[in-house]
Amino acid sequence: MGVPVPTAADANAVVAYSTFNSLRLHQVFPSLSSQSIVGRLIRFWDTRNVHKNGEFMAITILLLDEQDSVINGFIPANLASQLRSSLKSGSIVRLNGFEVARIAHMYKITEHQFVIRFIPSTRIDEVLADAPVIKSDKFLVRRIDIFKCLPTPTYQPRALRTVTVNVSLWDEAASTFRGLLKAGDKSLSVVLVTSVNPKLFGGELYLNSTQGTRFFFDTTVPEIAEFVGRVGAEAAQGYTCINISF
Repeated sequence: MGVPVPTAADANAVVAYSTFNSLRLHQVFPSLSSQSIVGRLIRFWDTRNVHKNGEFMAITILLLDEQDSVINGFIPANLASQLRSSLKSGSIVRLNGFEVARIAHMYKITEHQFVIRFIPSTRIDEVLADAPVIKSDKFLVRRIDIFKCLPTPTYQPRALRTVTVNVSLWDEAASTFRGLLKAGDKSLSVVLVTSVNPKLFGGELYLNSTQGTRFFFDTTVPEIAEFVGRVGAEAAQGYTCINISF
């Protein structure tokens, strides 16, 4: 009897892996350098240092697993060129040979306490067979009163049903949104804006765009549908949702 020859499908099938919530710190458990995860690559973007003339630092990725948990990862600049071609938004991927570290508060963009750090031994492969069932996307939507914990003694969240918040868009985000506005009147649209950085200035709340900011107008996005339903049928008539996302 001959020895079975592995096929391309076998190489891209799911093997044993950890869920995001079962990951362990590499520093605490050095033997766990062989941890493996499987998740959907929701999106990725280049991260730049705004204090050093936009110097490229890393590729930031967002991953979602079958338990609806989201974790982010950083591919440092020295590995970006060799791994960029393996990144495809929406694909289900398997990661091996990475490090797990605690995420610093200033870099925290998910609820997860850890971050995936890519190192030279890290491999990322698309799962083409027997992939787990994973949602296409997930958003962590914040209510306005969550920002009352920002460090300022003067700010108090408004008790009114309707709250006005200032949104500042910069660089690529500004260009993208400007093009969106030129495409038609969307001043009364419901928009979901991701990866914004909240700041308080003069007692007013400002949401500033980052390199990861994206705009969603798709009426099938549950968070948009929930908002339109919550404000009531009469009020919802003022919000024209357009099926466009970036």
